[in-house]
Amino acid sequence: MLQNYFKIAWRNLRKNQAYAFINISGLALGMGCALLIFALVRFHYQTDHHHRNYDRIYQFTSRFTSPTNEFNIQGIPYPFGQAVRNDYPGIERIAMLDEWYSPLIAVPVANQADKKIKEKSHNGAFVEPAYFSIFDYTWIAGGPDDLSQPGTVVMSAELARKCFGTTTNVIGRTVRLEARIPARVVGVFADYREDTDLDYSIMASWGSLKEQFNGRPEDEPFDNTNGSTHCFALFNDRFTVADWNQQMLPFVKKYNPRKIKETSYPAIPFSSMHLSPEYGGVSRGLLLSLVLIGILLIGTASINFVNLATAQALNRAREVGVRKVLGSTKTQLFWQFMGETTLIVLSALALGIVLFQYGQTLAHSYLSGPFRFTFYFSPSVLAWLALMVAAVILLAGLYPALIVAGFRPVVALAGRLTTQQTGGFSLRRGLVVAQFAISQMLIIGLIVVTNQLSYVQTKDLGFRKDAILTVSLPNLPAQDISKMSAFRNLASSVPNVSSFSYSMSGPPQSGSTSQTNVRFETRPNEEPYTPQQAWIDADYVGLYGLKLITGRNLQRSDTAREALINETFMRQLGFSRPEEVLGKILHKQSVSLEIVGVLKDYNQSDLRQRIKPMFLTTMASGYYSANIQLRSADFGRALKQLEKAYNQVYADSFFDPQFVDDQIQEAYQQEQTMGKLINFFTGIALVIGCMGLYGLVLFMVNQRTKEVGVRKVLGASVRSILWLFSKEFIQLIAIAFVLSAPVAWWAMESWLKNFEYKISLNPAIFLLALLATVVVALLTVSFQSVKAALTNPVKSLRSE
Repeated sequence: MLQNYFKIAWRNLRKNQAYAFINISGLALGMGCALLIFALVRFHYQTDHHHRNYDRIYQFTSRFTSPTNEFNIQGIPYPFGQAVRNDYPGIERIAMLDEWYSPLIAVPVANQADKKIKEKSHNGAFVEPAYFSIFDYTWIAGGPDDLSQPGTVVMSAELARKCFGTTTNVIGRTVRLEARIPARVVGVFADYREDTDLDYSIMASWGSLKEQFNGRPEDEPFDNTNGSTHCFALFNDRFTVADWNQQMLPFVKKYNPRKIKETSYPAIPFSSMHLSPEYGGVSRGLLLSLVLIGILLIGTASINFVNLATAQALNRAREVGVRKVLGSTKTQLFWQFMGETTLIVLSALALGIVLFQYGQTLAHSYLSGPFRFTFYFSPSVLAWLALMVAAVILLAGLYPALIVAGFRPVVALAGRLTTQQTGGFSLRRGLVVAQFAISQMLIIGLIVVTNQLSYVQTKDLGFRKDAILTVSLPNLPAQDISKMSAFRNLASSVPNVSSFSYSMSGPPQSGSTSQTNVRFETRPNEEPYTPQQAWIDADYVGLYGLKLITGRNLQRSDTAREALINETFMRQLGFSRPEEVLGKILHKQSVSLEIVGVLKDYNQSDLRQRIKPMFLTTMASGYYSANIQLRSADFGRALKQLEKAYNQVYADSFFDPQFVDDQIQEAYQQEQTMGKLINFFTGIALVIGCMGLYGLVLFMVNQRTKEVGVRKVLGASVRSILWLFSKEFIQLIAIAFVLSAPVAWWAMESWLKNFEYKISLNPAIFLLALLATVVVALLTVSFQSVKAALTNPVKSLRSE
C-alpha cells in the first residue's frame, strides 16, 4: 500500500513539475534556514555544557549600586578568592583566574632570534590549580599538577604546535611570557571545541601573576576591582549558593566596610553567564528572535504548499472521483495525499540539508562574533529533525489532504467543483496575507537595523578618528619612561606622522577605562558615584581633537597633578557653568588633582551606553598605548617605518598596529552580523513568498484563461487585465501591512532600547517596507498576467 502511495505521488510530481519545483524549493529554503538557526541557538544554549559539574559551577561577580543606576561586572577584587577560602571552608572548590589579553609568547630558538607568537583573537589567563578541578580538560601531555609553582604554564595543542611544531616532547621546555618572563611548560591540553567561553590558549600559574608578572599584593584593597579578575566556585550540599547569599553581607562588612551599601558580590550560575548581556554574554532575546524568524520561514513555505495544493485540487477532482467510485475510502485517499506531502517534504529536507551545509560554510566565512553555526550531531539533534519534518508534513499536508479526500464523487466526476469546495479563496487570501505580513515585518527590521548601523558609523562621537592608529606597549607593571621617550622621538621623525601621544588604553571610545572613588574639594565624604578615569599625556587632546569648553590642557608631567573633566562630571559635581569648577580639587586616595579644564562630552564607550562622568590625568608609568596620527593615505610605508622604530626600542615586544576607525567598528560586530542575517533571511522569505505567489497566479491565469479571452474580445487592454490580477493582491498587501506594522514597531522599539543613542522610528520606514512589498508582488504577478493578456484570444476561446 505504501509503495503504491509513493508511486502515485511520484507520477503526480512528474506530471506537475512547476508545482513540485515551487513546493520543494520553498520548503527546502525554509527548512535549510531553520536548520541554520537551530544550529546557532543550540550552539549558544550548549556552550560549556561538557563540564561534568556544569550545574554546580558558579561565578562570583561584583555589583555596584548608586542612587542613579546599578552596574554589574564579572571582575572581583584580587584577594577575593583567598578571603572566601579562609572564611567559608565548606565551599568545595574556589579558583581565581586573571585574563591575559592577546598574550605575547616568545620561544627561544638556538642561534636565532626568539620566535614570537601573538594573535589578537587568542587570550591567555593566570589560574589557580583548583581551576582544573572545577572545569574539565583533556590532557595530551603532562597536566596541571605542577601549576602550583611560579613560572609554569599549560597550553593548548594548537599553541604547542605553533611554538614547537609538535605536541610531544614539549614538557619541560621553556617559553617567555610577554617575551621577558621565563616559564616552563608542564602540560598540553586538547584543543577546545568552539562552544566554550574559556578558550584560553595558554594558562600560567597564579604565582606567576603574583610574584613575577606585575607584583600585585595579596592584601590589595577590596575597593580595587579589575574586570579581568574572575573567581569561580563549586558549591555542594555542605555550602550552597543560598548559604552564600545569607553570608554575603557579613563578608562585605568584614572586607569592604566603607562600601557596604554600594557593593555586593552575587554568585551567578555559570550556566547563565553566556546568555547574560550585562556580563558580556549573548542576548536571549536575540536568539529567540532568530527562532521566531525560523518558525516564520517554515510557516511561509508551508503556506505556499497549502495554497498551491488546494488550488491544484480542482485539477485532480476527476481522479478523486474515479478512485472513490472504484472503492477508495476517505481514509485511503487522505493517506495517499499525505504520502505525496511526505515525499515532497523528504525531498525538500534532503535539499535543505545541502543548503544548510553550504550556509554553514558561508557563515564561517562572512560572519563573526557570537554568530556561530557549528552543528554537533547527537540524539537530541536527530529528534529535533524528526520533529521538524513531522511538523512540516502536518502543517503543509493535513488541510489539503482533508479537502481532497472529502470530495463527493458525483460532483467531482461531473467537473462541477467550485473554489469554495477546494479550500476557497478566503482561506488562500488569509494565507497570502500571513505571508506578506511576515515579509513586511522582516523588511521593516532590515531597514531599522541598517539605519541604526549607519547612524552609529556616521554619528559625531566628539573626537577625531580618521588616519589614527594605536600601538600597544609592552605589558609591564610600570612602563620604562626612557624607552617611551625614545620611541616617541623615532616615531615622530617618520615623515608621514603628524602627531604622537601616549595614553592608558588608546582611543577615547576604547571603553577601557577604570572607575574610581573621588572626594571633591572639602566635602567630607566621597561622591556617591564612581567616575571613570583615564591616563593621557599632554598631546592626547590635540591628537584626537577633543574640545575644551573652558580652561586649558594638561601640562606635561609623568605623574598625576592636574585633571580634565567632562561636562557630565561637571554637572554631577553640582555646577552649571564650566568656569566655576576650574581650580577646584579632586582627591583620589592620597593624590590631589587640580581641575584645569572642562572637555565637551564625547562618547567614551559605544553608543549603547550613555556618556558617564569622567576625568583624565597624566600617569606615564600607566601608559599602555601609543596613538599616532598619519598625514596621508600612504599608510603602508609609514607602518613599515613605525615597525622598524618600535622594534629598535622594544626588541622583545610585538608591533601590532590597529586603526581607530576599525576598533570602533569592532564594537558593533554583533549588530553588523545581525544586520547581515536579517538581510539574508528577509531575502529568503521574499523568495519563498514570490515563488508561492507565482504559483498561485499561474493557477489563477489557467483557471481564468477563457475570461481573459472574452475580456480581450470586448476591448480590454493589457493594463486592465494586469490590474484584474493585481488588484486583489494589492488589497491583501494593505491588510498585511495593517497587521504587521504594529508588531514590527514594537519589536524594533524593543531592540533600539539597547542603544542610548539611536534613530527614531518614523512613518517613512514603514511606508518604504510597504512599497517594497508592493513592488516585489507586482513584479511577480505581472509576468504571468502580461503573458495571459498578450495571448491571442482565439486560442483561449477555441474550445467554446
